[in-house]
Amino acid sequence: MASLIAKKKANKLYYYVVESARVDGRPRIVQQTYLGTADKVAALLKERTAPVPISASAREYGLPGALWLAAQRCGVWGVLESMWPKPRSGPSTAHYLLLAAIHRICQPGPKTEVADWYRGTVLHTLWRLPPERFSSQAFWDAFDQIRVNEDANASDRDDELDEAQLRLMAVWKEKQLVSRRLLAYDTTNFYTWVASTNERNRLAQRGHNKQWRHNLRQVGLSYVLDGENGLSLCHHVYAGNVSDAAELPEALARILKMLDRNQIERDSVTLVFDKGTAALDNTLQLEQARVGWISALPWNQAPTDFRERAVEQLLLCSSNQPGVRAAAEKMIVHGKKYLCVLKYSSSFAGEQLHSVTTSLSKVLQSLRRLSMDLAKPASRLKETQIGNKIRRWLSAPFLQDLIRWQLDSDGTRWRLQFDFDYAAFQKLLAQRLGRTVLLTNRMDWTAEQVVAGYSGQQQIEQVFRGLKEGDWLGWGPMHHWTDTKIRVHAFYCMLGISLLKFIHKEAQTAWPGLSMEQLLEELRQIRQFILLYPPQGEKGPPRAATVLSKQSLPQQQLAQTLGLEQLGITQKVGKTDRRS
Repeated sequence: MASLIAKKKANKLYYYVVESARVDGRPRIVQQTYLGTADKVAALLKERTAPVPISASAREYGLPGALWLAAQRCGVWGVLESMWPKPRSGPSTAHYLLLAAIHRICQPGPKTEVADWYRGTVLHTLWRLPPERFSSQAFWDAFDQIRVNEDANASDRDDELDEAQLRLMAVWKEKQLVSRRLLAYDTTNFYTWVASTNERNRLAQRGHNKQWRHNLRQVGLSYVLDGENGLSLCHHVYAGNVSDAAELPEALARILKMLDRNQIERDSVTLVFDKGTAALDNTLQLEQARVGWISALPWNQAPTDFRERAVEQLLLCSSNQPGVRAAAEKMIVHGKKYLCVLKYSSSFAGEQLHSVTTSLSKVLQSLRRLSMDLAKPASRLKETQIGNKIRRWLSAPFLQDLIRWQLDSDGTRWRLQFDFDYAAFQKLLAQRLGRTVLLTNRMDWTAEQVVAGYSGQQQIEQVFRGLKEGDWLGWGPMHHWTDTKIRVHAFYCMLGISLLKFIHKEAQTAWPGLSMEQLLEELRQIRQFILLYPPQGEKGPPRAATVLSKQSLPQQQLAQTLGLEQLGITQKVGKTDRRS
């Protein structure tokens, strides 16, 4: 039979479980198990007698919690509350806007899914608002209360969305979250589901869609972000049939208004543009605005001798720009002397070469099959059909210069001949791939400074890819069909981008070089579990405990850096919060 005994060693008692038996007619200890001190025995007993949970439920914790804390720290929540104060009961318009932004990041989908998603997140515990208050109709009614003025000459205070953007800029300037050096600008468009018969919609129009959905109406978006921290400073939703170059004057007026209201000197700012905005009229407007700017120059507008300069004549940039060469020269462009910079990137050249060779292989195979089909007696293709098909295949960049083709007829059928221009390919490799010509009015900058400034354009391209592909924030599908709701949709999507950029910047201290995709994946894995235990005794409510999922070392560092412990999660067993 087993028994418990204590042995005293150095004035401390240590406990053992022993089993005794008779050996040669005398009682002896035949086996003993060490238990430890009295405290260890008590802890072991408590562990073995701990209650077993009745049930467990999981909540999204890391990503929505980090976004909510970021909204408070960077001033977004304060601005939203000042614009749309909380009513006596229930959520305010600020709640609806912020929840829409967070939902678009965590689980993009229609507003009919928001209530169920919100119920399964830590926001439900923090806000203590019933999920039923976030129905699709509730979002529609809340957004209907936002005052939006479509008159371009109206003041910002008559348009609450424009006023909110200006207030956010003021707060971020006060918190030193905005640099005065670089502002990246670009435009894109998004297709919509607005019906063709809807004549009340001004924004959704047909145009050249960058997602190749030319059969649908689209809306345009111009966007300015801070080149250092990536915050969305200014955006404008415009009609889908307006070109990029035609949108710049409207966007420039908004940018200047933002700078003047926040008392930021215009000449202290450098705007970075893509080549789509490089037009003579726009260059003149930029000069009149008295701002610095850097723009990519369309290839056909760049001086020939300068753009085809040998790579060996370009100087290597520092290690901050690996694989990049550049040269600067003051030249006459658009009737005035500017600083031209020729940039050569070996990585960009490799990407372009891969794209060209892949397209070449596909097109040459297609031309070969077409030539064989035309040789068949049953071929009935007409000259116009053949020419349109070939021109469509050769619409990819550079292919028209690399492939020569000729269509002849013997009176009964068409014959197609084609060839690959090797000399043109050699010229493409030596004088075109990997090259970008930049234009700026910063005459005292070096070539490397201009190249580094233009690299801010890559951030905005990443934002657009994150919006369209849904890797960062899902813009679509957008089912809104009124101009006001489309503008509200754009506002909370850009708000979500600013929150993402803010936490990504903070996370760099914990994990240098962390990509946005890695950050989102790590935060999504941090979840909260609610364990429900039986009541103590025969009466009383069930008990609940909240614990977090097991975290890896990077997740622990991210949670500490982003302040997730501020959410007040406790692991003590207590009464159930019936509002959960």
